[in-house]
Amino acid sequence: MIKIKIYLKGGMKGKTYYSLYLKLIGGIKMTEKYTPEELLEKEIAQNEREHDHHNPTAAAMTNHIIANQGILNVKLHQYHWYVKGPNFFSLHEKFEELYNENSKYYDEIAERLIASGAKPASTTEEYMKYSLVSESAQDKYMSAEKMVGNLVDDFRITRDLAIRTIRLAQNEKDDVLEDMMINYKNYLDKTIWMLQAFLNKSALKGEEEE
Repeated sequence: MIKIKIYLKGGMKGKTYYSLYLKLIGGIKMTEKYTPEELLEKEIAQNEREHDHHNPTAAAMTNHIIANQGILNVKLHQYHWYVKGPNFFSLHEKFEELYNENSKYYDEIAERLIASGAKPASTTEEYMKYSLVSESAQDKYMSAEKMVGNLVDDFRITRDLAIRTIRLAQNEKDDVLEDMMINYKNYLDKTIWMLQAFLNKSALKGEEEE
């Protein structure tokens, strides 16, 4: 039996070390020390293995979703602030509703990864690396209809990631993540339908042509 104890220990020259003590049968004690920089390097190496495009994990696919949500948080606030035209009041309110909903799923999904022992993307650098959607300062000058159309595209990309995550979670027998992603996909499907209706289009218009 192996007992593991982790605690924080001060290091030299202002560095913080995380000391991991492994107490093995027979009284043997081994110690490994890592700086935060070294821990990050190990995390990055692990992420690279998990993001193997030929054999990704459910956690890796979920991190693409979290990165998308991080970028969408910025984008939805931009659209909320800068939308103009006769539909200003309805879209101003709708974009606020969307970024609040996005924030809820963003937090819940990230916390699920942590609870399962994985590490959700949590920095702008990581969002830019893993996100499959984008934002731009020039988007503030778009028409209201173009903003809505862009969001449809972004939500479809994120929905497709959710579908892949559902399948991977099934293979890994992660029932909690699977259920969470099914619920999130249903939300995205409904949101896409409503945004398409605003544009006087059917829910699947655009996808049928791809």
